[in-house]
Amino acid sequence: MMMNAARSLALALAVIDGVSGFIPQARHGRAARAASTFEGTREPLRPGSRTHLAATVAPKATNEAPAVGSADLPWTELGFEFRDTKSHLKFTWREGQGWDEGELVEGAPYINIHIAATGLHYGQSCFEGLKAFARKDGSVALFRPEENAKRMASSGARTMMPFLDSDTFVQACARVTRDNMAYVPPYGSGGALYLRPLLFGSGPRIGLQPAAEYTLLFMVMPVGDYYKGGLSKPVNAVVVEGYDRAAPQGVGNVKVAGNYAADLLPNQLNKKAGFPISLYLDAKTQTNVEEFSTSNFYGVKLGAGPKGEDLYVTPNSPAVLPSITNKSLMQLAESLGMKVERREIPLSEVSEFDEVAACGTAVVLTPVGSVQSSQFGEVTIGEKGGGVGPVTKRLFDGIRAIQQGEAEDAFGWTVQV
Repeated sequence: MMMNAARSLALALAVIDGVSGFIPQARHGRAARAASTFEGTREPLRPGSRTHLAATVAPKATNEAPAVGSADLPWTELGFEFRDTKSHLKFTWREGQGWDEGELVEGAPYINIHIAATGLHYGQSCFEGLKAFARKDGSVALFRPEENAKRMASSGARTMMPFLDSDTFVQACARVTRDNMAYVPPYGSGGALYLRPLLFGSGPRIGLQPAAEYTLLFMVMPVGDYYKGGLSKPVNAVVVEGYDRAAPQGVGNVKVAGNYAADLLPNQLNKKAGFPISLYLDAKTQTNVEEFSTSNFYGVKLGAGPKGEDLYVTPNSPAVLPSITNKSLMQLAESLGMKVERREIPLSEVSEFDEVAACGTAVVLTPVGSVQSSQFGEVTIGEKGGGVGPVTKRLFDGIRAIQQGEAEDAFGWTVQV
């Protein structure tokens, strides 16, 4: 018998490891870290179960992929916006059947959906964001897709939605990327192919309960910088006042759609006031830094470690979404001899940082030049007009070098398509 949505949730919760709400790799398999093959351990699969159906999905045979970057696009002027590509990948889960094998869909980027779908009425919707990069040797690689699979599993468990196992998720990312090779920005252009997996309740319910059908889409589009200027130009931030992003025991630590809807109004108001990026404080005390609208916060104190090393500080809050980019930066920072601290950061401490930046898949790294608040006025980060700080520059260069195949992937972060 197939698991229904409630039993799927129970299974998911049983294997969550309690750290950032992620599902352990051992339960869901592990994609090979520097190649397109996959390995891992998994419990014996029951034929016909949802897990069995998901795990046996194999990419359909396709013709030879077009050349990377062969689409006629202004590669150095992309920005971060939706663009039509060749195809998207669609999976459907139905109670009693599990996941289907997935279908590459070409043509108009639209779907038919029931007017009583739980994704529309009750917010049963979550998504991910990751990138594929054209590399120096001519290959294309995904950056840390396993982490996105685990985070989507966490979001799915929290909102009672089924999810793909890690192996199948990574294979799906590779499959849709291969079919859209023409839209992967060429090496050296500064762009990447952005993948947006979107999971939502597509079955009808009027009473508050999980759906009997779910849809998972993998859409792709070529992108450039999220904020105009990218790393080269620090932006001015403002503290959000009068609005909260997420409650302490709410859903701030998972990537559900409603978290971003709550930010639309304050985000747009602040942009109209001249601030391209907004910073949220904790909802309970309104004293501690949590995260920016769409990205994590980190601050750097030069030479402030116990041995004179640089200090990388980022908030540790159950209401903050665990950023895969931030996780990578912390690992990279430690490998470069920096001390990493995850702890509460009072707003009053922001003035003590030599560097502050927003980090996430979409923004990668966006340096912040100042933070405005009613309590402390305008706080300048580092030297006014000083540009990008040395640690932020070093971390950005280190991440990009691995993503683009210019440096050894000592961490095993990339998966070749």
